[in-house]
Amino acid sequence: MIGKRFTVILLLLLLAIPTNSAARSNENVHPLKLNILTDDALQLVKNERYVEAHNLLDIFSDEFTKVMVNDPMMPMDQVRIITLVHDKSMASLSDINLPHEEKVRALTRLRLVVDAMTSEHQPLWTEMEDPIITTFNQLKDSIETRNSESYQTLYQRLLLNYDLIHPSLKMDVKPEFIHKVDSHIAYLNENREQLLSSPESAEDLAVIEADLKSLFKELKEDETDPSLIWVMISTGSIIFLTLSYVGWRKFNADRKRAKRKTEKL
Repeated sequence: MIGKRFTVILLLLLLAIPTNSAARSNENVHPLKLNILTDDALQLVKNERYVEAHNLLDIFSDEFTKVMVNDPMMPMDQVRIITLVHDKSMASLSDINLPHEEKVRALTRLRLVVDAMTSEHQPLWTEMEDPIITTFNQLKDSIETRNSESYQTLYQRLLLNYDLIHPSLKMDVKPEFIHKVDSHIAYLNENREQLLSSPESAEDLAVIEADLKSLFKELKEDETDPSLIWVMISTGSIIFLTLSYVGWRKFNADRKRAKRKTEKL
């Protein structure tokens, strides 16, 4: 009887843990909704439906407020970044003189930064690695051929791509590394004449290229929630104890049964 009670208690504890996990997962409903809202708004802007996109961004503002209320521990720097990018997106949609491409860029920037805030694994902004590295390699080619006009075009393309992900970087990459890459981007602009004329520029370009590639590998280490670790350990321990106890009881019963058969013989 005592053994059965012990097994029932262990199973009840085991069932109680997933309930807590489910409660925690509900906290992510609003952040996921933010992703949906920004993605829908981006698609609307691509189709030049600016008023509808503007309305979605109004809804986004309300939902983001709910997220902050539900998660008072949200870092204020993240709140400031998303608020700033959101406000710029709203302003871009209201500016009738702003080209369509710029409106799309503004909404894309918002889409990426919201994903960076909510993503637990590989954020969307890392998909910009190939465009950025490819453009930089083309920039190097323009230096080798001393093509100033091509250099200017490619630098502007590199700058636009980097600017697109810059707010997202602040969510995932250490500030000191962002500052380093910022300096590289500024260096390419301020020293273009020197780069186009000096054969020694190859060493500087190699350093810049290495840091650009590392940028996409410099995601901050995931800090696993201590409560999640406790759940994993507790679940594993309870399962182990339950199986061990059930196995021991079975073994003990079989041994007693075999002993009784032996005594009868």
